[in-house]
Amino acid sequence: MPPWLLILITVLVITLVVNPTERDYVWYRSLRRPEWISRQPWVALAWPLISVCFYGSALAFWQTAGSWGWVAVYAVLLVLLRSPHWLICRLHRLTAGLPVWLVSWTLTLVLALIVGPASPLASGLLLPALVWTPVEAAIALRMVGLNRKEHRSGRGPDDRRPARSRRL
Repeated sequence: MPPWLLILITVLVITLVVNPTERDYVWYRSLRRPEWISRQPWVALAWPLISVCFYGSALAFWQTAGSWGWVAVYAVLLVLLRSPHWLICRLHRLTAGLPVWLVSWTLTLVLALIVGPASPLASGLLLPALVWTPVEAAIALRMVGLNRKEHRSGRGPDDRRPARSRRL
């Protein structure tokens, strides 16, 4: 099997496996988001672009270094980059992904600095992930504020029932 195909299959499998289930994602879709997100059509293109660039980076560095060990590093990093949404949706906690975003951003920066001297192209193709990861974390933090009451009570934003009083 050619290396480009093996790397592509790895990226596709990780992308498909580390996604929230439809059942878990229903909760996330019910949350309020910052207004500017719904007006920006490019937001939906962020992860496909990151995946293509990540694939290109892994392939470019493999062609330079020829090391499958580095491809494995790319694979582990891709799992880290993709897992915050899975965690958030699985645990129903918007803050669950924050530590993973921090770790994945830091490791992506370290990888970009390591591969940069050998392959500037591979390093440059990691920039979309480095830019988008903090944006996603900021969006999640903003969503915590927008959904604070619902987040604490366990009720969704579409739940119009009056809140139960805790007074006797």
